[in-house]
Amino acid sequence: MASSKQMILGAQCTSYGASSSAWRHESAATDRLTNSDSIIESVKKAEEGKFHFVFMADHPALRDDIATASPSSTIDPIVIASQLVRETEKIGIVLTQSTTFNYPYTVARQLKALDVLSNGRIGWNAVTTNDPRIAANYGENVAPRHMRYARAHEFIQTVQALWGSFGQDAMKMDKEAGVFADTSEIEPVFAHGEYVTSRGPLPTPASPQGQPVIFQAGGGEEGLELAARYASGVYSIASDIESGKMHRAQLNLMAERLGKSAEHTHIFMGLLVTVGDTFEDALNKRRQMLNDTVGGLEDKVMHLSQLVGINLPYSMLHEPLPEEYLYMLEPHPYQLHSERAVELFKQGYTVFDVLAHGVTDFHRTIIGSPTEIADEMQTLFEAGACDGFTISPDRYFDGLPDFVEKVIPELQRRGLFHTEYEGQTLREYLDVPYQYGVEKSL
Repeated sequence: MASSKQMILGAQCTSYGASSSAWRHESAATDRLTNSDSIIESVKKAEEGKFHFVFMADHPALRDDIATASPSSTIDPIVIASQLVRETEKIGIVLTQSTTFNYPYTVARQLKALDVLSNGRIGWNAVTTNDPRIAANYGENVAPRHMRYARAHEFIQTVQALWGSFGQDAMKMDKEAGVFADTSEIEPVFAHGEYVTSRGPLPTPASPQGQPVIFQAGGGEEGLELAARYASGVYSIASDIESGKMHRAQLNLMAERLGKSAEHTHIFMGLLVTVGDTFEDALNKRRQMLNDTVGGLEDKVMHLSQLVGINLPYSMLHEPLPEEYLYMLEPHPYQLHSERAVELFKQGYTVFDVLAHGVTDFHRTIIGSPTEIADEMQTLFEAGACDGFTISPDRYFDGLPDFVEKVIPELQRRGLFHTEYEGQTLREYLDVPYQYGVEKSL
């Protein structure tokens, strides 16, 4: 039976893959980090699958242990996006820029330039930053949370003001009259806050969608307020129906408190996906990737021990738990995936296989055949856990093609996913209102 509502999908496919050992596979391009052709090929594959957007996280510091594992993000989202806008035609491009260690004018200028050059396909994931390694790279200390979010509000409003400072009808380009632009429609913003200041104006005209779409990632009361005030897309840490519905309820309540509507604010659940011909085939892929992981298994076993409430001996890595251990299992009330981990142990899986199911991953991991993956996505979506998903394939070179060629057609057959892009801009894809400058209600 066809669904009346369709999900929105984003792809994370500019790194080696969700698996830290993906780079070791014989088919992986080991120079993926610096090979723009390889990254462009993946994003074009996502575009072929009609993904609404590709998402790029950012971490401007050496975070990952690259002695054995590949980096989890690109070398620089702005640089990668500048190539993607030229090499793609339809897919939206959402990239992360911090409100903590940047200037509003720089972010406004770069993102609006990309938006113009892409004909209105850019989104900005506006995040506060609390990593001391990043702070050290900018010669700063991490500010208290309330200050970082206060700065974020000023920062976003200043960026939006700069985006609107070049009148949307200011470009005339009248050759006969000799008028290139009507400068009376281009005005400074004179933004002066406690944390950020900018004079403006920005010398960049409007794109077909007006200005980039704002996304938000971050939890707590402050994150909810930032999302409700500015965002059209929210990256959620929800991993099941209950937590997803709770996030939506909290966002709606915050929007109501602010006198706004969250109707056009979409919540995206992160999914790590492994596609196989069968469930066992997909699990074997996960086992291989776990086997290829150099070091870190001991830490994963310790993490798993916390999830299930007992100390799991590393010596039992490849053994089902004895009966006396099963009786002692207790899911941690505040840890993601803890109930799932207990359930898998009770089904007779070994410690290694429970880890292969991805229970220690940050986001929800789905493994199985295309039908099984579509079933799980449909259940989450139709239960109201989210408005869509950001899909992170385990390995870019086969995981993304498998999802595009096998899972996408199954979702389309069920009426859960579109078959063509509707409109030309990211705002149209997401069905969010046109905006130019600061929203009048702010």
